[in-house]
Amino acid sequence: MSGPARHDLAGHQPPPPLGNASDGRARELWRGLDAPTFEGLLSTLSIPPRSPALHHLWRSLLTADPGTSGGVNAGAQLDAVRFEALYRSGLIADIREALAASARPAADTPLGSMLLARSEIGAGRREAGCEAVRRVGNIRGEIPKAMRGEAILVSGYCAAATGNKPAAGLLAELAREEGIKPSPGLAALDAVALGSSTGIALSKDQKLSLIDYRILELAGATPAADELVKVATPALLSAVADDNAAAAELRLAAGEAAARLNAYDPKAMASLYRSVAGKQPSPRAQNNASAGEADTPQRRASLFAAAEAERTPAKKVRLIRTFLDSARRAGNYLPALVMVAPLTHDVGLVHEIGWFAETAIEANLAAANYERARMWTKFAASLDTGRNRSMDHWMALIDIADPQFADNRENSLAALEHLALMGRFSSDNLHRLATVLDALEYNVPIPLWEAASRTPQPTTGHLPETGVLTQLQDAAKKSELGRMILLAMQTIGPDSADGAHMIALGDAIRALKRSGLEADARRLGFEALLPGWPRTLTN
Repeated sequence: MSGPARHDLAGHQPPPPLGNASDGRARELWRGLDAPTFEGLLSTLSIPPRSPALHHLWRSLLTADPGTSGGVNAGAQLDAVRFEALYRSGLIADIREALAASARPAADTPLGSMLLARSEIGAGRREAGCEAVRRVGNIRGEIPKAMRGEAILVSGYCAAATGNKPAAGLLAELAREEGIKPSPGLAALDAVALGSSTGIALSKDQKLSLIDYRILELAGATPAADELVKVATPALLSAVADDNAAAAELRLAAGEAAARLNAYDPKAMASLYRSVAGKQPSPRAQNNASAGEADTPQRRASLFAAAEAERTPAKKVRLIRTFLDSARRAGNYLPALVMVAPLTHDVGLVHEIGWFAETAIEANLAAANYERARMWTKFAASLDTGRNRSMDHWMALIDIADPQFADNRENSLAALEHLALMGRFSSDNLHRLATVLDALEYNVPIPLWEAASRTPQPTTGHLPETGVLTQLQDAAKKSELGRMILLAMQTIGPDSADGAHMIALGDAIRALKRSGLEADARRLGFEALLPGWPRTLTN
């Protein structure tokens, strides 16, 4: 008998990064952006962005080669800023790929060598990283000041790794002279130089960086697993999740924490769950998937693997729903929906699993697999549940999200009018719905406007500083895509789309749509609406 089917997260996935080498828009992304402007906007942002739609655009910008239109030096300055942003976003693998694809021989420059060294060491490839370090002859003369302290720490790591205590101590002093803040990694370099032990002391709100962690490893002073996940940067979380030498429990906790930050994508998380669950003894895996087991990352790994392997539809859908409920409690509901969408492809449309239709709609919507979401919605409409509860409103959300839908999108709005008049939308969610529809240039039905107008417009949610919305519309008007993306991130703020002020949400969607990024505009609207969308069944 063949083994369980392996599901790739395929289907109508969000589009590939705009900076893809085959896409002529890669250069357009950087029009109107130079290194100082980029760095100035970057200082106002919380990265990586929590909105998956904005994260897709953010990653597209960072991985697009700005070329040399502003001169080689200008390109090198932009490289320094964008690679630092990739690193801070936890997108370590993208750094190596971007260095290799650069129009300039970036990996052969001192800066490129140091960036590559940091990425390789962070990923646990010490020899390759330290080989790249040796290509940097003069850190103070060849590395931009903003990155110099970290570059010295990277060199200090290599000195400590080879047992060169005097060099490790000297580099620790040089890092201080460059103004690097006290950190556990710096203290560990001192400890290696002196042959003493060190503790872990983070100041208030300080995060543990990936290089700090690798130096602490050398000193045998890494924090306990539960503490590590709390204080780790996105880069450290994603690196630990990918570290085969780390304990399974730590990898899972780090991966889930990184996924909450968009630093670890659903495909990687599914692979991690599958890998860890596959190494558990069968009885343990079965126990972890049982209803009475504690709600832990290990249980979620077992539930996902069990759902993927299960061939009986009734059991499979129960496992999927249990996994999703656990992921929701862990704050990872949207990534989990994307992960389980391929699992629904094996489930037949039979009355016995009719209760699962809404879950399948939601999962395929989250995975941007709109045709399958429509299929499940039509199946749900064919069921007689005896509860007089239609799921036609899901078709309206699919129409909002799907950029390829050719029919009249407004045909599905009658179901939303009905739910609004029944009070199925909260006041905030009704205003959010009207905001998204208006921003996407729908003719919003009068009953929806009237229902929304009966309650005050919410004043909560993130609203950017004065002038940002004007700059956003200006960037969209001029088709300065990169600047517009950064300003859209500033507009939506540090949380996901449903946490933005109504004015900010509407203006961000309009700017994306005006810039020709309609798929992303619709995706942002979908993300804003999904958390408060009326559900028919409670599982």
